Amino acid sequence: MGCNASKQEGNVSRSAPGGGSKAKGGKAKAGKSKSKGFASATSAPVPDGGACYLVYEPDSSGRLVEHYSKTAIEGAIGRWTPGKDKKIAGFKFTQNHGKVILIGNCSGGVAGRKAYCAGWNQFVKSAKLNKGEIMFWEPLEGVKGLPVDVWLYTDDNRPGFQSMKLETGVAVTLDKMQGVATLPKDSDFYEGVQIDLFKWLDDGNSKGASIKF
Repeated sequence: MGCNASKQEGNVSRSAPGGGSKAKGGKAKAGKSKSKGFASATSAPVPDGGACYLVYEPDSSGRLVEHYSKTAIEGAIGRWTPGKDKKIAGFKFTQNHGKVILIGNCSGGVAGRKAYCAGWNQFVKSAKLNKGEIMFWEPLEGVKGLPVDVWLYTDDNRPGFQSMKLETGVAVTLDKMQGVATLPKDSDFYEGVQIDLFKWLDDGNSKGASIKF
């Protein structure tokens, strides 16, 4: 895989800047948006109850790992925090140093790309099951990983709102999401288009990987 992500520009304050497409508190709404969020996992404040981070480890043929931590994980490409009625169990932070392997064999070729995208989808599904919110980041410059786009299928069937792409460092609540598709970065997809969920999933799976919640 070994792709190098483009460098993040600028500094981001401790609270994400406001924008027309964000809800109160710096959370994204469905629809088009170019607002900036937290530039990296280490710039986003960690809730008292900790968080689950997504980390790519290039060793062992490449694998995606969930890392439960109460401090920010440098180089993480994703993060979810549980909803207000949920809590991360204490043993998650101590068992195997807080690490759980999501998927392996992500290091190259079509099969590796497919596995990487599928691992991202599993991570989003975990966030959904915990009624949580999720953040996305590109791999850091010089760090191995596959640049991807993560798309969500919402329950809002208006064109321009039905398909929503995760933006860098912007928290998104998943309660109204019905599916996720992870694709190689800049793949053509259904931005601004109304489309049946199963067609959306089929096309997402043909380009990368997709699942229905």
